[in-house]
Amino acid sequence: MFRFSPLNSDDIKNYIRKIAQKENLEITKDGLETLIFVSQGDLRKAINVLQVGASLSNKITADLLYETSTTANPKDVQSLILTALDGDFMAARNKLYDLLLKNGLSGGDVIKQIHRTIFDLTIPDVSKIKLIEKTGEIEFRLTEGSNEHIQLETLLAQFALEGNKL
Repeated sequence: MFRFSPLNSDDIKNYIRKIAQKENLEITKDGLETLIFVSQGDLRKAINVLQVGASLSNKITADLLYETSTTANPKDVQSLILTALDGDFMAARNKLYDLLLKNGLSGGDVIKQIHRTIFDLTIPDVSKIKLIEKTGEIEFRLTEGSNEHIQLETLLAQFALEGNKL
């Protein structure tokens, strides 16, 4: 296995623009930013996601890329977390099921995005640490084969409990 350092966003954008021009694709600004978010510095992944999007449309938008890349819109994930932290467990649960069922994401996909989003929350670091710890515990349970719905609901419940302390 070879490990490579992530490429910087500007290099990926430039390369993707070249591909889009040669393939006669129109890529929107939000589509380009979505490719950067989804690929996390991996140009191969960015190209693969672009290719899947291009197989459906010549206009590459953020919505198209989120639909085809097993990645939820970060705003949806942040809304899920903030709803749970506000103590509205049932509304958070409904948002979770929208991600899982309507967007076709797996529990593993959702947990990875929850993990990424926690760092951007405007809550005390002590709370972030507790949420990361709970997220890691649930991620471990998912890899061990536990029911993803039950485990993710457990995580939302932990977020709601932590939100009550804020």
